[in-house]
Amino acid sequence: GSKTMGGESELAAERRAADRAEWEAYWKIRDLDSRGTFYPRARYFVHKMFDAPASWFRESIVEPLHGKNKMPYYHRELNRVPEIDDCGVNDKACYYEANEQFRLDKMTDGFILQILRQRVDRCMLFNQPSFNPCQKVIEDMEENELNFFIKYGELGSEADVRDAYMKQKHRMIWERRHPEVMAERARLYAEHKDKLAKGEMDYEFWKKGTFFQDKKNLEPPYEFHLSKSTLEGDKPLSKDWQFYKKVAQDEEFAKAQDAKQYKMPLY
Repeated sequence: GSKTMGGESELAAERRAADRAEWEAYWKIRDLDSRGTFYPRARYFVHKMFDAPASWFRESIVEPLHGKNKMPYYHRELNRVPEIDDCGVNDKACYYEANEQFRLDKMTDGFILQILRQRVDRCMLFNQPSFNPCQKVIEDMEENELNFFIKYGELGSEADVRDAYMKQKHRMIWERRHPEVMAERARLYAEHKDKLAKGEMDYEFWKKGTFFQDKKNLEPPYEFHLSKSTLEGDKPLSKDWQFYKKVAQDEEFAKAQDAKQYKMPLY
């Protein structure tokens, strides 16, 4: 929760406490690492001499003043309007409002995804070469990327709420027609979560190759036009409109395409 009438929010206090704990751990490691040495030990004390008064001033005077005098921030909450599936076929006003709500939702989801990606970038830069501490933020980002793609992906920048509704309908029909595929997906997902609970990093579950390299191999190397919104961050699997038909009819074609993908995981 967060305060609405000024003062520091609970989330800001949590982040500040986490930041302070990280710095305390950093100085503890520096202390332990430099014991029994001469130059590293001297450098540790010099750095500590500069850091101690600055940290004391920041934590004892600046932060309490900031927390006490922080201006309240009010997040505007827009009332929801009827979704496209509630609109009459010829109700233009209802369709317009549902479409505006869809565009706002897409923009909001895009910004959420942007924040999650930034968290992964920061975590990986901070913890490299070991990315084990970033397990949670990577998982959050990948799940949200998948959900974003399921709702908005491969629709293009000109798509409206009706296109998204039709995509959702086709997806539901496909899932009902292929219960064995959905059951296998659920099994693999549960297996992946079980690995994470045991502390095993299983990034290959999300990406067969390094980020978007696997998809990018299946399309021309140079593109001078935007085939879809830059916000989506995805690329079509192929420019060949008969791609999925060929995959369904020819098992060797699918194997040949799969062989082109990068198999080396990120870590």
